[in-house]
Amino acid sequence: MERAFITGRGLITPIGNNLAANEAALRAGKCGIVQVPDFVEHKLSCEVGGLIDGPLETELIDRKKLRFCPPVGVMSVIAAQEAFAEAGLPLEELRERRIAIIGGVAGGNYVEVFNEADGYIRSDYRLRNVSPYSVPRVMPSSAISNLSLIFGITGESYDISAACASSAISIMVGTRLIRSGQYDIVLAGGAEQIDWVQALGFCACRALSRKYNETPQLASRPFDRDRDGFVLAAGAAYVVLESERSCRARGVRPISEISGVASNSNAHDMVVPDAVASAAVMRDAIADAGLSAADIGYVNTHGTGTPVGDPVELDAIRRVIGDKAAINSTKSQTGHMVGATGAAEVIFTSLMLERHFISPSINLENPDPEFAWADLVRECRTGTTIRHGLSNSFAFGGSNAAIVISDCGR
Repeated sequence: MERAFITGRGLITPIGNNLAANEAALRAGKCGIVQVPDFVEHKLSCEVGGLIDGPLETELIDRKKLRFCPPVGVMSVIAAQEAFAEAGLPLEELRERRIAIIGGVAGGNYVEVFNEADGYIRSDYRLRNVSPYSVPRVMPSSAISNLSLIFGITGESYDISAACASSAISIMVGTRLIRSGQYDIVLAGGAEQIDWVQALGFCACRALSRKYNETPQLASRPFDRDRDGFVLAAGAAYVVLESERSCRARGVRPISEISGVASNSNAHDMVVPDAVASAAVMRDAIADAGLSAADIGYVNTHGTGTPVGDPVELDAIRRVIGDKAAINSTKSQTGHMVGATGAAEVIFTSLMLERHFISPSINLENPDPEFAWADLVRECRTGTTIRHGLSNSFAFGGSNAAIVISDCGR
């Protein structure tokens, strides 16, 4: 069986528009959560979110291509471009290589659908008020389609839709394509843009933070006693997965190995996570890596900051790993990038293992006494020597994913 390695990473998040900026922000405990004018204008109960510092532009997308490429597609192209660059794969050679693209998508371009429908109705149902480019812009596979077209990649390409586990599962599927020998190179990840239409439903089910509208930098606070919900965020994250055979042929030293992958469904509740299923998926990923629980030195949690979700996840971690691993939530800094979050957190884990640090869970001012047993990281730790990390993704609908990332020590 082939092994699957990460040779390239590309990242756009509310704390930085590239890998270097994200690493610096992680170390500094920078918060990317701000007040969102769109949320305020539409009088949402939650007024905060994680926005991208833009506008984003790339020479790869001209005006003609931009007609078909929504913001989530632009972010994806820029993040993928960075991933290919780190992997040492020239863009002009991509068409000649057999490469698959597996993306993660949690939803579509909600506000554009709303605006097109609203314009049609307000114009007395005149079709000329609907953009002929709306379908390719709003379809859930828009980002992946644009990646294929813009980079000239002709291998299989499709999206995985599993709410906030989507891009983690896309990496799992990409890993299995590498292991099976079907592909030597896979681009895997996901992207997310946020808008008020998307946020509206989350507000209605009281899932989003509401207490910190005047102090948005304090709103995302996983594991804190005063947490009151998660914070939506935009972002894009992609990794280049590559077989050992391809790495040797190209003379490339891999950064990390995707050593263990697993996914399951909790079959328990549409929105409430289940500790038994969460523990099971972690055990399966660790077993898939050929490791024991004692080998895991760091857990990048799903850690959204909801009153219900955080205790369930930490209960599952305690059952599987105990109190020996360092634990944090990078969502405290970025917010919840939904369709992009699983891939972003795999990249964060890869970065921290490679660069020997663990970022803090910020806003952890009053740790919940229920979590007193856990090694929750509150200040940036440097000089760490952790070989294996675990990244969790637990989604609405009951889809769970866990990925073991192992440092290659390059």
